[in-house]
Amino acid sequence: MNDEEAAKREAENGFRQLEEGTEVIRYYLEPGRPFALRPGLILQLQKIAVQGIQSNPGEWRRTPVRIEGSAHQPPPAHLVEGLVTEMCEYVNDNLHVQTAFHLAAYVMWRHNWIHPFADGNGRTSRVLSYIVLSIVTGYVLPGVPTIPEQIQKDRKAYFAALEDADEAWRNGEQLNLDVMEELLMNMLAKQLLSVISSASGKELT
Repeated sequence: MNDEEAAKREAENGFRQLEEGTEVIRYYLEPGRPFALRPGLILQLQKIAVQGIQSNPGEWRRTPVRIEGSAHQPPPAHLVEGLVTEMCEYVNDNLHVQTAFHLAAYVMWRHNWIHPFADGNGRTSRVLSYIVLSIVTGYVLPGVPTIPEQIQKDRKAYFAALEDADEAWRNGEQLNLDVMEELLMNMLAKQLLSVISSASGKELT
């Protein structure tokens, strides 16, 4: 597969991954279906992201990885599964304690911090974060472009927010997700604004 074919497949997988995420949101918003974040969902989403691109989709990485352009060194491969489980437990334990923005920001940062896969980490973290945001908020969030689509189009602010959280963690400040939470708030505002623009027939910014 050449670069052009790989880019096309990645884009197609991205649409499928977001569609799968929307179905997950709809499922858990049905009455009598309490949500709990599980590693199996994360594996499922990553498998869709890299289907036909990576040889072992839907599997935790088995080797060390580096994040290009980042000072963060992801943890060793043998710790990945346990760290992902801890991430899920944090979300589940705080579903009714923390805000939807905090939990979505946490998932987006922590998943990237762990970097549990050989490929597809960023795409999977963004859809996973969007699922958490939507379910905890209680809505299939309307409007376009969605938060994952906005980040895919321009990742500069997203990378900056990840680096800010990484730096705070390295410096012993524990969780400091303020920049990531603000980014998600602004992006959701843009997504929802498109609904108002459509309803009013006016282009709003």
